[in-house]
Amino acid sequence: MTHQKINISVYFWLFAALFVAYVFGLFVPLMDEDASHHANIALHMFQHHDYVNLVDDLGKDYLDKPHLHFWLAALSYNIFGVSDFAYKFPSFLMTILAVYSTYRLAKLLYNHETGLLAALILAAAQAEFLANNDVRMDALLMSGIVLATWQLVEAVYLNKWYNYVLAALGLAIGFCTKGMIGFVMPCVALFFLLIYQRNWKRMFDWQWIVVLLLWGVFISPCVYCYYLQYDLHPEKVVRGMDHISGVKFIMWSQNFERLEGKKWGKGHKDYFFFFHTALWAFLPWCLLTYYAFFDRVSYFIKTKFAPVKNMELLTVGTTVIIFAIISSSGYQLPHYLNVLFPIFAVLTAGMLVQKVEEQNTTALKYSLYIQYFVMGAVLFLLVLLNLWCFPVQSWLVAIVSVVLLGIMVYTIAKPSLPYKKIVIVSTLLASLTNVLLNGNVYMQLLKDYQAGVSLGKIARDKNIPDGSIYNYNIHSSSFNFHSQHLTGTMNGIDTVKAYADTTKKQFWIYTTEQGKDQLEQMGLTTTTAYGHDNYGITRLTGTFLNPKTRPQVLDKYYLLRIK
Repeated sequence: MTHQKINISVYFWLFAALFVAYVFGLFVPLMDEDASHHANIALHMFQHHDYVNLVDDLGKDYLDKPHLHFWLAALSYNIFGVSDFAYKFPSFLMTILAVYSTYRLAKLLYNHETGLLAALILAAAQAEFLANNDVRMDALLMSGIVLATWQLVEAVYLNKWYNYVLAALGLAIGFCTKGMIGFVMPCVALFFLLIYQRNWKRMFDWQWIVVLLLWGVFISPCVYCYYLQYDLHPEKVVRGMDHISGVKFIMWSQNFERLEGKKWGKGHKDYFFFFHTALWAFLPWCLLTYYAFFDRVSYFIKTKFAPVKNMELLTVGTTVIIFAIISSSGYQLPHYLNVLFPIFAVLTAGMLVQKVEEQNTTALKYSLYIQYFVMGAVLFLLVLLNLWCFPVQSWLVAIVSVVLLGIMVYTIAKPSLPYKKIVIVSTLLASLTNVLLNGNVYMQLLKDYQAGVSLGKIARDKNIPDGSIYNYNIHSSSFNFHSQHLTGTMNGIDTVKAYADTTKKQFWIYTTEQGKDQLEQMGLTTTTAYGHDNYGITRLTGTFLNPKTRPQVLDKYYLLRIK
């Protein structure tokens, strides 16, 4: 393999290219829906110095995810101040940990080259960029899972005391981010590692009990906080439930209710949802990952699952089990797939390096053709988005994009072996895609068409006093976050009128155009009005993407000062 091995300096520059794209994403404003909602829970912690209770920007108790994500965001606010960057930065750091853990895991299972390639594949995955832009729990959960998996595998190989401590810590990070899935998945991976090795004695080793006990210690702060918020307050009502046991919820109900679809808006169950979701979520590697999976399954069938040196069942087995669990879930979202990304990365890297070692030129050539097809499809969409829908406005984005595209063209044109072209072109494509998305498309979408961002910043710049802004006919988590006000709601025009008649102070209303008309019809005087276009950017349509028809689907939101 020596003559096809990629130089370490090339890996450095490829990681650097991806790093640039990630940095662009750190400064993209938060989207409405979950990202801003979660940021506001951390904002409530920060502003009220209450790190026990999870409370959203409507003042309601939040019963869903554990505390760790919110604690880290609140800590970041204390260090950097409240900003989009501060909210996203912990997830970015945890992504770096996940990439490194994936490198170490793949190196253990295969070799150094596979480790580097697996880390690169994970860092270049499209949904991983999205997890660092539209930040929820995904980067943190994935990091805990792959850290735990790496340490559990290393404990089998090296049996060092710190492996058990770090494995328990990784399991706790996953659990304290999103519940029992963070504990279950690394254990599934360990099971398939040991069963393929026929290592029955190690499977029942007493040291795993130590990991379990340490895990219990590490998760105790989250569990105790849930106990304080809910078990001690049976009168609290969340989603129509009272007498809630927070401990039972986080230890059991949270993940299993989602699997059953209970209390989460159960929809149509699509058993193939994650199969087609992977086609965009794991770009640009998705087709190679499918190839790697079926290639590995075919190998195991031919060898009748007999243990072979430098071969592992961990990736295939874990993929099958977790895919089966999430595909049968009554509540399905694309980001559920993110937990499998490190496994996909190791599986795909293992396949590619194996083909190189076997000197299987035919397989590598077809793999390169697959990547050229992916590149063509992605470049077509990038041209459409960045030259027609949202023409590039930043010279910095334009220069970086041209440089990346130039290196891609040079790599394709230069005579080279297929393996190097696959790795270099695919990684540069991922970087180019996300420099343009983070540096241009998302920036225009969120600054020009998400009113909560712009009007929220106006509210903050105008130093509007806390408690003097109210929502009417609308709720926007992005407005609340960017104004740094956990804004109250007035329900009904009569409520607004009564408040205006009784208060002696000016106050502000954040509302829609219809709400503005209703206020004016009630005779409420608007002394100052700030308006901004708005569109639900999480649900893009052809009408919106077309610059000529876009005005037809835009709404107008207002920040109004009532005399």
